[in-house]
Amino acid sequence: MNKFIVGFLLPLWYRLCCFCRVKNNILFIVIKGDKLPSDFNVIKKRIKKDDELKSYKRIYHYFTLGRGTKLKYGSRCFSLMPKLARAKYVFVSDGSNVISSLRLRKGTKLIQTWHGCGALKKFGKDVDCDKQYFKNEDVVTLSSENVVPAVRQAMVLDESVMFSIGVPHTDIFYSKTFEKHCQQLKDELLAGRNKKIVLYAPTFRGDVNAPKDASGLNLDIMYKHLNQEYIVISKLHPLLRPVKKSYRHRDFYYDVGSVWSIEEALMVCDILVTDYSSIIFDYSLLNKPAIFYAYDLAEYKEQVGFYLDYESEMPGAICNSTMEVIKEIKNGSFDVGKMKSFREKYMDACDGHSTERLVEIMKNS
Repeated sequence: MNKFIVGFLLPLWYRLCCFCRVKNNILFIVIKGDKLPSDFNVIKKRIKKDDELKSYKRIYHYFTLGRGTKLKYGSRCFSLMPKLARAKYVFVSDGSNVISSLRLRKGTKLIQTWHGCGALKKFGKDVDCDKQYFKNEDVVTLSSENVVPAVRQAMVLDESVMFSIGVPHTDIFYSKTFEKHCQQLKDELLAGRNKKIVLYAPTFRGDVNAPKDASGLNLDIMYKHLNQEYIVISKLHPLLRPVKKSYRHRDFYYDVGSVWSIEEALMVCDILVTDYSSIIFDYSLLNKPAIFYAYDLAEYKEQVGFYLDYESEMPGAICNSTMEVIKEIKNGSFDVGKMKSFREKYMDACDGHSTERLVEIMKNS
């Protein structure tokens, strides 16, 4: 967006809106996509049960980046300012140069439930030093004390706003109701077939406004070698473009991107195939096998980079081709100890009570 609008007009409009008093409003800002993030869904349910917060008005605002015209996006930015000026609590789960261009008023608390657990691939100032996506945060929820240095460096925020209380959406993995729901999804998908489910979930590639196609695994080769014992499901990043092909083996490959959440897909699958996605941190809570299809590792390391030693720390085999992935799936070996160490190092605060702790911080702030 035009620097004059972001740097002058929006801050000016926000300051004018601040002549209205702060109300007991809780504002959820969806920065990317057109669906409420998992963190927000979990927080919303918890707030509804809280004696003090359940009476607060909940407001939802969608930026829907990458969709619509620039004029529509600009309109959504301006319409955000009155909502932001009146809110007592504001939730975001991503960075925003629009929100970071403002100086939020006293009485408004900005809570960043950063959408990715752990700290794997570089982001924020570590990949784009010319833009500021984080500034006003009062609380940033993290999955472990061990990720504080990386997140603090990327967001350029004071350590005092970093709270290693766990990430809200991970609470769902401890829910018996959710576990039962996912078992039903699995039974419906398998329809009586005695097969295992492989989930392919690659990371986002490209730019928000120009995402790359999700090329990835060769499904025809996988069908040839695995169809007797396995089926494959895919859950792509919401902004990634699906593979543009009509796949003929419809009883082997299923794109669940539009019907299942990533949490549902992780719970249902027996084996995860991913690359540089932060979902490996969530998945580590489930103690199941993971394979890393990192066919462009050298290029990705150079262009994006990591906060950890990818080759030595990833809790699973690293593959460069579809055939290598197939070999690892058939091999069936799984290093339980390495996954446990990975989980304990990067996810030790995610114990099923993260949202509960966050709500207490809200009320005591």
